Amino acid sequence: MQAGVKQWAAVIGLLFLVALARCGGSASPHAGAADPVRIRIPAIGVDAPVDPLTVDQNGVLPPPDTYDGTGWWRDGPEPGERGPAVIAGHVDSQRGPAVFFRLPDLGKGDRIFVDRADGTIAVFTAQRIERHDKNTFPTDAVYGDTPDSQLRLITCGGKFDRKHHRYVDNVIVFAIRSG
Repeated sequence: MQAGVKQWAAVIGLLFLVALARCGGSASPHAGAADPVRIRIPAIGVDAPVDPLTVDQNGVLPPPDTYDGTGWWRDGPEPGERGPAVIAGHVDSQRGPAVFFRLPDLGKGDRIFVDRADGTIAVFTAQRIERHDKNTFPTDAVYGDTPDSQLRLITCGGKFDRKHHRYVDNVIVFAIRSG
């Protein structure tokens, strides 16, 4: 009789997971988080909208269409889900500083707030900032799977190549969820 109860418990558990998946639910507390709509970084004066972005035909995440807004990698995790959510923004324009102009000034421990479409807020804490040549972009470190909810902020940096009208580096902030 004990074996029969265990089998029924296993079947019921499996049916529960199937029903949960079909209803869009999740067994994880952070999976299925709402899309980001705004990013706030008080330490560097950022308070900007977030719009979805998709990678281009070369697999590169393009910058947002606006200089005072940011873009979120739509095919990746939403901020608050397990994995690395990625938000990009311009450093400047021909008219002057853009949304992530002061990103290199962000310090370890500074907080980043991501407002989501459902009214909740995912809070992250900056861990480190790195600068990489665009030709050696650390794709796995930025987009690779993580065991918890993390955030990457990306902008341009380094020397400006006037011939090609672009910066030669990317500045990347690595942050972990803290609230």
